[in-house]
Amino acid sequence: MSKVTVLKFGGSSVKNIGRIHHVAGVIRRAQSAQRKCVVVVSAMGDTTDHLYGLAKQCSVSPDKRELDLLLSTGEQVAIALLALTLRETGVKAKSFTGPQIGIQTDNSHSTARILDICQETLRAALDENDVIVVAGFQGLSEEGEITTLGRGGSDTTAVALAAACGADRCDIYTDVDGIFTTDPNKIDDARILDWICYDEVLEMARVGAQVIHPRAVELAKEYGLEVRVRNTFKPEHTGTLINGGMNVERIRKVTGVAVDGNQAHVTFKNVAQDLPFIGTLADRLGKENISVDMVAQSGDDSTRQKTIQLSIKYGDVDHAVKCLHELKNGCGAIDLSIDLQVAKVSLIGSGLGGSPETSARLLSLLERNGIYVKQFYCSEVRISCLVPLQAASHAAELIHREFKLNECQTPPLTLVRSA
Repeated sequence: MSKVTVLKFGGSSVKNIGRIHHVAGVIRRAQSAQRKCVVVVSAMGDTTDHLYGLAKQCSVSPDKRELDLLLSTGEQVAIALLALTLRETGVKAKSFTGPQIGIQTDNSHSTARILDICQETLRAALDENDVIVVAGFQGLSEEGEITTLGRGGSDTTAVALAAACGADRCDIYTDVDGIFTTDPNKIDDARILDWICYDEVLEMARVGAQVIHPRAVELAKEYGLEVRVRNTFKPEHTGTLINGGMNVERIRKVTGVAVDGNQAHVTFKNVAQDLPFIGTLADRLGKENISVDMVAQSGDDSTRQKTIQLSIKYGDVDHAVKCLHELKNGCGAIDLSIDLQVAKVSLIGSGLGGSPETSARLLSLLERNGIYVKQFYCSEVRISCLVPLQAASHAAELIHREFKLNECQTPPLTLVRSA
């Protein structure tokens, strides 16, 4: 499949009929260059949240199979309306649900992963139409059930389709100009990045930056696919390019700051020292789709007991708390404390794991400004600190200023070849 352009439009881009007409114009300009277009669309505006709210009115803990069936309807409305708009302007367009276009997933309702895309179905649809409009976020399981990919899953759909049809890149359209050094709605001197590598944006997405879904970045990295994040309402703006930056040594070591307030600091006290609890804990939480990030434990040889601390990222706090109490009872811990008034502030950059002076500089900065760090984590491309929720925005602002992220010290695309 040659000359295929893949465009993805988020819910804010198609939140009403006026915006759908605008999106149709963006698509027509992309398609006018004699290229076929695959367009992936999210549900309109807050439709998914509205549908989930309806489900919660019917069930305290909605069945995931029924919830997938319900939530998938949001995208179906959006694709049909966009296809109708395109056809009205003379574009040969047709809409397809995820199952109709051949997106096959595993059987994990609400968190399904794409296993395969039927290239014959995709090729036939593109042969018959100039533009195909595909529902993001959904697919069909091996058992023939409608599944959803989780929040942000439309990004993953778009990148997977781009890989399947051999597109040279995938454009993700949203309501911001691209990827910034930090949240521009909270820090005025946040700077847009012209370019960022897969690993950096992957970490930014994982630690709270609302830029692009991490699974979409993982797929793009696997297939060597360039992704560009752009503003639907400024189609002439080039946005931010995401690619591998292969075989180069980066000049820019620090890229951005992200804040994730959807965190909890959990402490299990007086657990038997010889109980292999951390593995059980991580396995159980993982099965419940609760992500464990930072873990620490300390033991008391005199009492033969230990204390375990961890930070978790949860989707449903009530579900997470219930699961943690079940684990407490199972391990015999005397006390369990769950602090929800915390946030994870992360510095993102290439090679941070090999830069102990950066960690020291960051910790010293927060300490000087009276910000208590509950937990600390360092990897090759990020340094994360768990801090009180009310101090998170201030911490991000301090870090952004300390590392001069508001300044374009070197052109974002300037690279130095390794020897």
